[in-house]
Amino acid sequence: MDAMEEIKATIFSSNREEINAIVELIKIRKEMLSKEKMNEMKVGDKVSFIHKGAKVLGTITKKNIKRLVVNTEIGGWNVPASLLTLVEE
Repeated sequence: MDAMEEIKATIFSSNREEINAIVELIKIRKEMLSKEKMNEMKVGDKVSFIHKGAKVLGTITKKNIKRLVVNTEIGGWNVPASLLTLVEE
């Protein structure tokens, strides 16, 4: 059984209290991944993100606590780090 199958089996056999604990662990892990991504990026980096199915290119102009300000041809965006991809220049 692969890891996803084990996770699925655990979730389906869990009670409400255990599900709530799993959800909290997932939230913590997502926050950790977001912080890691935030630390990888710096002001001046070229990045891209998807908006309404289209790829948008821009430059990071500011780092806030949870989001990055990205300047693009169509204006400034407040984007979560998890949605950004570094662009090779």
